[in-house]
Amino acid sequence: MDTIKNTKKQRLAHTINLHLTLLCNYACGFCYAGFPGIKQKFLNLEVILEILRQIARAPKPIGCKCRKVTFVGGEPLLFKGIYEAIAYARSLGLVTSLVTNASLLSDDAIRQLGPILDWLTISIDSTDDATNLKIGRAFRGMPQTKGEYLRKIKLAKSFGIRVKINTVVNQKNADEDFNDFIEQARPTRWKVLQASRVEEENGSCFNQWVVTQERFDAFVSRHASLSSQGVTVIPETQSDIRGTYAMISPDGRFFDTLEGTYNYSRPILDVGIEEAFSDVNFSMERFKQRDGDYDFATGLNAERGAK
Repeated sequence: MDTIKNTKKQRLAHTINLHLTLLCNYACGFCYAGFPGIKQKFLNLEVILEILRQIARAPKPIGCKCRKVTFVGGEPLLFKGIYEAIAYARSLGLVTSLVTNASLLSDDAIRQLGPILDWLTISIDSTDDATNLKIGRAFRGMPQTKGEYLRKIKLAKSFGIRVKINTVVNQKNADEDFNDFIEQARPTRWKVLQASRVEEENGSCFNQWVVTQERFDAFVSRHASLSSQGVTVIPETQSDIRGTYAMISPDGRFFDTLEGTYNYSRPILDVGIEEAFSDVNFSMERFKQRDGDYDFATGLNAERGAK
């Protein structure tokens, strides 16, 4: 594996995942973004704006025309300053992206996001109520229906927002067939992730969620025909995920999970964004191999020029 500790010579990645909060109104059993060691529930808005300024100013990697900031959580729509943060990122020339479970994604929220959001990613692990309840993907015992997901996706597209879907393949949904749903939703990209172990998050219960490589590959193969219908399907194994994401925690530090546990940088506001990034593990080569370096304007792979 070529993932090594960054040096000052390695420039900030094309995409930065900015975790605004550790809070979430869902309780997915395999979750690896709850940050149990962090007491700060929300990243301060002024800190967010300064981090965004530093991201915008940082030199870009070779071949990177623009940089994308993905606002994540927890559930980022629980953060009151979400629209201001996204709008400010857009004003700095950054491509804007939001990952949400969509439970708080009302029609009004989508209308507010329309002028400022480039990419909307919805985390959807099942369209079956019973499966979602087993996973914990529900609020007060009420999972979202297939129809609700499709309606929100359609409305987002009507505002010119590109849609992506993230699905974590785990023991509860590994045999599910998503073909009909994805054909109806027609996201630009569908990311299929193997459930990933992070010791502090799900280490004690991961045996309930882990899927073998064979079973994960079978899930991917079951949906292979979607690529010929204009949907870019991106499978990511646990190995693909580790050391290939540039992530900022709700207390303003970079972190990685290369070794299956949290490794944090020094605070970004203390040392600057490039110095902090040098503290964590990130492989640009493997980032590109997992199709992280795509054209943000179209969703096409930057090197192959095809979906």
